[in-house]
Amino acid sequence: MIYLDNGATTFPKPDCVYDAVDRYNRTSAVNAGRGAYRAAREATAMVREVKQDLISLCDARGQAEVVLTPSVTVALNQIIQGLFWNEGDVCYVSPYEHNAVLRPLRLMEKRFGIRVLQLPLREDLSIDLEETERLFVGAPPKLVCVTAVSNVTGYVLPAREVFTIAKAHGALTLLDAAQAMGLVRMQFPRLKADFIAFAGHKTLYAPFGIGGFLIRNGIDLKPLLAGGNGIRSEDPEMPRHMPEKMECASMDSPAIRGLQASLAWLRTVDPWQKESELTQYLLQRLEALPEITIYCAPPNAPQAGVVSINLEGFRANEVAAILDRENDIAVRAGHHCAGLIHTHLKNKVYDGCLRISLGFFNTKEDIDALIAGLSSIDRNVLKNIDNNILRGNC
Repeated sequence: MIYLDNGATTFPKPDCVYDAVDRYNRTSAVNAGRGAYRAAREATAMVREVKQDLISLCDARGQAEVVLTPSVTVALNQIIQGLFWNEGDVCYVSPYEHNAVLRPLRLMEKRFGIRVLQLPLREDLSIDLEETERLFVGAPPKLVCVTAVSNVTGYVLPAREVFTIAKAHGALTLLDAAQAMGLVRMQFPRLKADFIAFAGHKTLYAPFGIGGFLIRNGIDLKPLLAGGNGIRSEDPEMPRHMPEKMECASMDSPAIRGLQASLAWLRTVDPWQKESELTQYLLQRLEALPEITIYCAPPNAPQAGVVSINLEGFRANEVAAILDRENDIAVRAGHHCAGLIHTHLKNKVYDGCLRISLGFFNTKEDIDALIAGLSSIDRNVLKNIDNNILRGNC
């Protein structure tokens, strides 16, 4: 298989991650934070070390705490549902946001009567910072949410610039770094973010089962979940302090150990350089193909390793199914849990688009195989593809 769906999850992982998870599962996978015996103490220390590694990755020493969660979706729900909302509060989102942000906010609209507004785009689909300033003056925000990297076009959004404007209006700021942590340099002091949510299994190259968020010191949230965490077990209330008040249930310590290994690996490589070279090669090859529409970052904006396309005469999921069947190439078609931006891309006739998302372990040969597959697509192949497969993208 040629895997070009790294926007969903990076695959494969570095060998050191597989080795670390396997060894930990076989020798050390006890419950962190529970028990005073040696293995439990070591598991607890490992969790602490991983949190410090994440703090260091974001240059956030002394400025933030780390909350670990089972996924970035849980992390974003804990942040968004943990805020102290009032009726009429305004939240701004970029049109590039993922449903892991949009759907929790929809719950808040129904529950508290908040207003969710979109940040404005220029004609080239870049964020319009001047119009953003005007909007914030007219309807001051309580929260501003920006994804660090679009999971549809690879656009690296100007989060710091948006958050600087937001802070001038007293807003809280949330960066969804699911497609960016470990790939794009995060400097907490410069970003002006109050929360940075991350997914271990994406650009951090860790396993499934671990995500979380950084929260600026001094910011409070209501606990979304409650349960045991080994602290003051006689107290029916969750702890009152961060990060423990946001963490309950047994942590996936093997996944955390995998994250520890991937963080060490990331210090030895440069994923951004590798992806940038591959992405430029991909764009050059795609531009030479006839009848292809390309969706990528706006001109002069940073471009991550995500590019989407459509092929004239085919729905996006038809192209994905043919590439899978005929070439064993894995790509994703549809709307990629980011429906707002597809309205701006105007790709309804294609039922979304075909996403090509690169990772550290892809090669130019992978891209050559993709181009060859796209060049030889035959509609007759669709007769032999199960309709359930064609409906399998969203």
